[in-house]
Amino acid sequence: MNHTSTIQFVPVVVGGNRGAYSLARAFYEAYQVKTNVISPIIIGPIENSRILKNYVQPEIEQPDRFFETIGMIEKDFPGIKKIIIGADDRYAEMLVRLQRHFPEQWVVPYVSEEVFGRATNKESFYAVCEKAGVPYPKTLVITEFEEKLPFEFPIVVKPADSPAYQSLHFAGKEKVFFAKSPDEYRRIFRLMRGGGYREPIVVQEFVPGDDRSLAVVTAYTSPEDREVKLIVFGQILLEDHTPSGIGNHLAILARPEDSITEDVRKLIAETGFTGFSNFDLKYDERTGRYVFFELNGRLGVSNYYVTAAGHNPATYYVDDRIRNLKLGAVVNKEEALFNVVPKSLLLKQIKSVQLRTKVKTLYREDRAFNPLEADFETNVKRKAVLWASTMNYYRKFRKHPPQV
Repeated sequence: MNHTSTIQFVPVVVGGNRGAYSLARAFYEAYQVKTNVISPIIIGPIENSRILKNYVQPEIEQPDRFFETIGMIEKDFPGIKKIIIGADDRYAEMLVRLQRHFPEQWVVPYVSEEVFGRATNKESFYAVCEKAGVPYPKTLVITEFEEKLPFEFPIVVKPADSPAYQSLHFAGKEKVFFAKSPDEYRRIFRLMRGGGYREPIVVQEFVPGDDRSLAVVTAYTSPEDREVKLIVFGQILLEDHTPSGIGNHLAILARPEDSITEDVRKLIAETGFTGFSNFDLKYDERTGRYVFFELNGRLGVSNYYVTAAGHNPATYYVDDRIRNLKLGAVVNKEEALFNVVPKSLLLKQIKSVQLRTKVKTLYREDRAFNPLEADFETNVKRKAVLWASTMNYYRKFRKHPPQV
């Protein structure tokens, strides 16, 4: 779908990960525009690409430095509307915090700090689930070490405040920890505190099931009428199991899943969240329902699964926030595959015959997509780096196989 003739605007994305590139690709595919990317360094996904322009700002987290870069973009594209989006938790939270400092022509499509905090903080999110009657795992939020837990081991231990945790660097850091015993749980608590994380810690029952029972939902809610305009469900086929990458989705099957639609609407209504939100879920075979783990106040890093299913996120931003169109409400009914690992590795990791057949069918029908591989990216260096990083997944999976 080509909207180029009707509107002039400049997309700006903060961050240099796979999600940033996927968003730039979404803008390019919908509008044939280049995206301006602000990041501290240029890494693989945003290097040697013909669809984006890089603005490097090593001190991106210092507001005055960040706004120097915003000033450069303003100078490079005077008098044109800009829309700016954060590619991960940290940058989305930064834009929420700084949104009122942007020049007049800038669209910062985020909620207030208060709404953002309440929706994305895991502790308040579970209170929202409770109130809305949406299933979530048995959870305890602690500030001090809590010896007696209201559920059995194994347990999950993770930060309540993701943006605060994301900026820390310490030995042994993992995005999410799994503790099989009280001793392991104590060690993890000390490690997080010793690493500088001061906010509350979430301790949670482990919901049984492998990667295939995990899921992601992307939703878009218009600030105009508070209606949920888009819901796209994705079943996770493969996750990253390296300690620093745990929880990153490597292969997602976008498909219809009507059982979650009402729960998503309830959570968005209860939090008052607008714009793009992204939920992590897991199918609990004990109850036959999906439990909700968290709401991320941004598009996910693996957001291209939404574009692959035929719902380009860039068009939601532009139609709602720049063109001021009235959007219809859509719940995805299409199937598509998002995959960043080699096809043979994915098929090897999938134990279900039914899912393996489904993956092969989607490849055969040209409905399988790697967000970083595009026909219009012809740079040889880019292709070489991409090939090497894709092949590297073989090594990663040998070293950190999924625990089934």
